[in-house]
Amino acid sequence: MVNLKNAKGEFGLIVKIAVLCILAFQYAKAFSTPAIADIAAAYPMVSATDVKLVETIPSLLAIPGSLLVIVLERVMKKKSILWIAMIGTAASGVICGLMPETLAGFYGILACRAVLGIARGIVFPMSASFIADLFTGETRDRMLGFRTAAGGVWGIAFMLIGGFLAALSWRYAFLGYIICIIPIIIIAVGLPEPDVKPLPIKSGNKQLGGSIWIVIALAFLVNAFVFCVFTNMSLCVAGLGIGNSATSGTILSGVTCATAVGGFLYGAVLKGRLGGFDMAIAMLIMTAGFFVLTQWLTVPGYFVGAILFGLGFGSFFPPLMIQACKLVPRESATMAISIIGISQNLGQFASPYILGFFASVFGIAPEVPALSGFMTTAPLCLALSIILFVVLGILRKKCPEKIAGIPEKKLPAEATEATETAE
Repeated sequence: MVNLKNAKGEFGLIVKIAVLCILAFQYAKAFSTPAIADIAAAYPMVSATDVKLVETIPSLLAIPGSLLVIVLERVMKKKSILWIAMIGTAASGVICGLMPETLAGFYGILACRAVLGIARGIVFPMSASFIADLFTGETRDRMLGFRTAAGGVWGIAFMLIGGFLAALSWRYAFLGYIICIIPIIIIAVGLPEPDVKPLPIKSGNKQLGGSIWIVIALAFLVNAFVFCVFTNMSLCVAGLGIGNSATSGTILSGVTCATAVGGFLYGAVLKGRLGGFDMAIAMLIMTAGFFVLTQWLTVPGYFVGAILFGLGFGSFFPPLMIQACKLVPRESATMAISIIGISQNLGQFASPYILGFFASVFGIAPEVPALSGFMTTAPLCLALSIILFVVLGILRKKCPEKIAGIPEKKLPAEATEATETAE
């Protein structure tokens, strides 16, 4: 067996790369995102709302996938669970590209997307819990930031490939899932099995505590508000007449590129420098992106809006995950992250309906219907960022050690160690 630890007894570069490769299977859904308009054209008998199910079904079915993790990690090794998700992702994606252009074929695509969703639901908590299990302290926090950056890198690659393949045929976008063989090999060779054992399910509520549910609710709201970027971008580009599927694929790649940069900057530079207002500042940057997307209706404008949104998106979720890890014991991290994954995917699935409700309340009805999502989300994100600034401002004074982005004090721990040594 190859020794994957360095001289300090910590897992080294090979393990870190393998852990970040798990993100490939969370972002593999991006292959088909630029092809939504082409899929709608290939299935004229299907309504526009139902075509969006190609993107939202995986988010809904990720919920039972994340629930499965909570159960399966108590009877299977984590790496074995990950194998199920990796094979399910690659196989379901390729099969979608083989479906006929009939109503039955469309339902076949939805069935495959359901399998992809379950696999994606498994991958989400795995990608974060492997980090929580294999690393601690500052290394863990940096890796959670790099996790978002790695997801952005995979998303860039998959969306660019998917966009250009979709310009040839919507089928080719799905056949791009064959590329998943690369991260599968890296994970097989370089990812160790964690030693951390999960705590009993029946004790989960006590160990999670009440405060983690606020983080879970926040994850739901943010995803419900911002997921329209991914479901509506292709339709907006086509509806505005500013490009085709390749254009939307390139713009969405700008989102994922900026997401990668945001995650990297947070993990390498920004963490600990924003006074605990990390999530609020990130939400404000996303808000600026949405206002640009509603006002600057050109390809350059959409690139600017996409980059702003991506920077905020990429720097929002690392502190969200750090916040979750700070609020629960290490043995409960997988359970907490799984529930956060459920809330995120539920928010993504509910996004069209929630935004549709607020659009009717706000009286938003643009000439290009797909724009209503961006126009509705902008004020909602602004309101949420203001709330975060207020709440975090209060909490950072009462319990700064529990706030993501505020460095943990080492003095008490060092004092404890000194006492134990003296004894």
